Amino acid sequence: MAGFLALLGLGWLMREPVRRAITEHAILANDAPDSSALLEVIQDAPDPARMLLAAWDTGKIVHREVAMRAVPALLRTGGGLPPEIERIVLVGAKDPDLAVRQVALGVLRDLHHPGYAALAAAQLSDGDPEVRLLGLQHLRFLPPSGVVQAVAGRFDDPDPLVAAMAIKLFEKWSGQEFGVKLSETTPVRNPDNGLAEPRKGSIAVLRSGAERARTWWRAHQTDPEFAGQTAALEPVIEHAPLRAPGFELPTLDGRTVRLSEFRGKVVLLNFWTTWCTACVAEIPALIELQQRQPKDVVILGVSLDFVPDDHGHIGGIPAVEDQGREPGQDEDAGPTAETLKRVRQRIARVVRSRGMTYPVLLDEHNEVGGQYNGGELPTTVIIDAEGNVRRRFIGARSLEVFEAMLRQAGG
Repeated sequence: MAGFLALLGLGWLMREPVRRAITEHAILANDAPDSSALLEVIQDAPDPARMLLAAWDTGKIVHREVAMRAVPALLRTGGGLPPEIERIVLVGAKDPDLAVRQVALGVLRDLHHPGYAALAAAQLSDGDPEVRLLGLQHLRFLPPSGVVQAVAGRFDDPDPLVAAMAIKLFEKWSGQEFGVKLSETTPVRNPDNGLAEPRKGSIAVLRSGAERARTWWRAHQTDPEFAGQTAALEPVIEHAPLRAPGFELPTLDGRTVRLSEFRGKVVLLNFWTTWCTACVAEIPALIELQQRQPKDVVILGVSLDFVPDDHGHIGGIPAVEDQGREPGQDEDAGPTAETLKRVRQRIARVVRSRGMTYPVLLDEHNEVGGQYNGGELPTTVIIDAEGNVRRRFIGARSLEVFEAMLRQAGG
């Protein structure tokens, strides 16, 4: 009897660790977990650093992004970061996922890490202007020594906001004014397509300001406060290839498309919905992109219209989940067949009206959107010919930016 009671007591004591281990295993194995639930599991673990590393080491997009978001909380506990966490932060500052980069650079700033300046300056050579802006925003926290040359190289950046920010940063370092005001030169967002567009007359102002800044720089580049080179990272930190999750999805006409079919080509996945203004507005750029590179680049539009929004609607249709439901039918049964048919019809109308020539895939159960963390729209993922994710970012981009990023991915 005593032995039975002892076993019973041991089982009771082990109940919570066993439950936690099962939960951790399940969420790490899930290809598309709820990000909030994963973050909670990491933070509530007896050893958050261990759980954070386990999530990162899965090599899954959602897990890695959540793991990086968990680092600042770990840093706030005091005592710095364990070496293995510090390493993934350094890797994260060059990550193909822009969301990971943003958090990693913030952590390096808070750590006053010796590699922070080099990694912030490295962003300035990226093909995405949003990444170049990220680098400039972080360089504001640093003295000019070692990074000033990289900033001077952006005076004539093709993106007006990047050029304006570079000139304004030089004004801060030099104590001079070069005639550039952000209120007059910062591009404005076009409400129809979500893209930044120059204000009238701002390009001429930027060119004039850039020439003044260059003239000043030529006269002062040997000044002591600007001397020195940005310290290189030793050893060079490189991220391991991030494998793109495989998938298969149906098209509007019922064909099945598999990602594996396109190995050897660069693939651009564009997660969109018919009700997302910015998504629909960038469709012409994607059509033109496919026409310019029909042999080397594959564009796949993945519709997330079937994913319920914050109001429980799908396809942007109010209360669509209740339409056609029989009296007394379970409200949690999900969309009706009629609802799904209407959503497909709406997608088909947009495809026809917009002249979409690239395949549109239907992610009815959010399987692929969940894997690629495509809940924020539009989300774009660029996969190289070897099947590695080279980019993941949120928000609309111009045709020229898409082309620059595809070139960097080998397309």
